Amino acid sequence: MAKSTLTKRIEFSASHFYRNPDWDEAKNRKIFGACYQEHGHNYLLEVALKGRVDPVTGMIINLYDLKEIVTDVLEEFDHKHLNLDMPYFEHSIPTTENLAFVLWRKFQERPETRDLHTIRLFEEDDLWVELTSPQTAENMSEASEHPEPTEASVTRRYSLSPGTLPEKDNPLGSHLLIDVTVSGPIEPPTGRTTDIVALDYLVNQHLLKRFTGKNLSEDRAFRSQPLSLSTLAQKLWPLLEQVSCGHLTKITIQNQQETRVEYTGAPSIIS
Repeated sequence: MAKSTLTKRIEFSASHFYRNPDWDEAKNRKIFGACYQEHGHNYLLEVALKGRVDPVTGMIINLYDLKEIVTDVLEEFDHKHLNLDMPYFEHSIPTTENLAFVLWRKFQERPETRDLHTIRLFEEDDLWVELTSPQTAENMSEASEHPEPTEASVTRRYSLSPGTLPEKDNPLGSHLLIDVTVSGPIEPPTGRTTDIVALDYLVNQHLLKRFTGKNLSEDRAFRSQPLSLSTLAQKLWPLLEQVSCGHLTKITIQNQQETRVEYTGAPSIIS
């Protein structure tokens, strides 16, 4: 019987701050930076179910019913202060990673959404967390529950504008969106999978400063092979895998022509 994936997206708003009660104010400010201060987000939640298509209805679940379920779950969190109003964060920091896990468990409690496959929670347009069910075997029993993820994936989006070249000499385009995905378990003291400030610094030092406004075909990294989105992703890998927490799992590059490359391979040597 055919399997399919159905995704629903809904926005909600909430405020929070990042503070570990076991640390003094100076350490909290150093570790969490601007997130130490109270602030809010207009979150966007994507909930994806993957399951058997009912031969009678032609659906996994009625889309209207899924919308009602997601809206009902999010009503508890919408326009709330996650630190002060939500009991789920009494002993944990309400980071986007921890919030995603709380929402995952809320959907798993409901029989209609037991086929939960992926949750993607956007904190901003350029920063999101994804949880994916580790259950992938196609022959698992219909009655078996999807196990909870053990890791979270954090993706940060960056914009890169290489130097302007004649179209015939420019295989990349004039503007690139580069998504860097880091995965790993959530560290209890910080509630984070990786340090975004450290990742931003790494990308700025080894990617943006080196390639912004430059003719990439003249860069030493591309002297021995042609320049393309694929080779750019390969060359970026060893530069960005030095993340301080978690492990680099994917680099995605998209240009203005809507060409998209995802790279998850082994690192290559860059000179």
